[in-house]
Amino acid sequence: MAVSKRGKSYWCDFTHKGERYQRPLGTTKKREAQALEAELKKDVKNEKPKNRITYGEALLKWANSDMPQSMISHARNTRPYLDNIILSEVPREAAKMSDDMRGHGLSPQTINRRLAVVRRVLNLAFRRWDLIDQPLGQKIQLLSEKNASRLLSLSQKEVARLAESSPNDVAAKVILLAAYTGLRKSELFRLTKNDWQPPLLLVRKSKGGRPRSVPVIDELHDILALPFDITEHELRKSFEYAREQIGRPEIRFHDLRHTFASWIASSGTVPMTALRDLMGHSSLIVTSKYAHLQKDSVEMINKALKL
Repeated sequence: MAVSKRGKSYWCDFTHKGERYQRPLGTTKKREAQALEAELKKDVKNEKPKNRITYGEALLKWANSDMPQSMISHARNTRPYLDNIILSEVPREAAKMSDDMRGHGLSPQTINRRLAVVRRVLNLAFRRWDLIDQPLGQKIQLLSEKNASRLLSLSQKEVARLAESSPNDVAAKVILLAAYTGLRKSELFRLTKNDWQPPLLLVRKSKGGRPRSVPVIDELHDILALPFDITEHELRKSFEYAREQIGRPEIRFHDLRHTFASWIASSGTVPMTALRDLMGHSSLIVTSKYAHLQKDSVEMINKALKL
């Protein structure tokens, strides 16, 4: 049976030796789903000895079952290092991966998220799938995050270059809107035509559960053709390409939200209570991580945020 779409994602459904394999493939792209299904069928038919199972094969097994959406990007970034490594050798190679990522300037927080993926794969391989005979996940050591802030932000010029470097025009618009409103990616994808009430965007459903309104600067009014005609996969690929082009491979899409908050906080003109409401934070305790920026000698926002 061919792959089929259920909701937004594709599923596979096939039988081998009387056992039915029916599971989500974790993608909204039909071609990618077909490739994942073909790979899964190949693994099922080959039935490798468990001591020869590779990290990539175990990772795919997890992706085809219950991998959280939040893990997908970090899982993808472990593959160049570990894909063809048999599971028994993964702890040693994961340590090398960690060292290489530090050498490329990635933050301890980012590296730890990727190491957490590796640890989870090894734990599943031992506890759930019986692919290894030892709890190798215990050997994955996370880095210390003490005094290591993950609040990365970009300058206005970097945001402009990031948008200009995007190979997808819609992705460029989403990037600009994220940086100049602080909206989360999930909030951006939920926007509809009725949510644009110039000069305000109405965020009807946020992480905190409360709706809020966010002002949009005049210069961005023309890009607000909602909803955005782009998938999360297309946005991710465009963003990853653009960040490489501007020499900032360590940044995540969520850092655009931090960028907005940093610009507002460093202007010295907006109270923390107002920033809390703009960001949709549940309390000032969450917003307070930006408070120190009001005391720094940071260049004022160049009249871009007309709040």
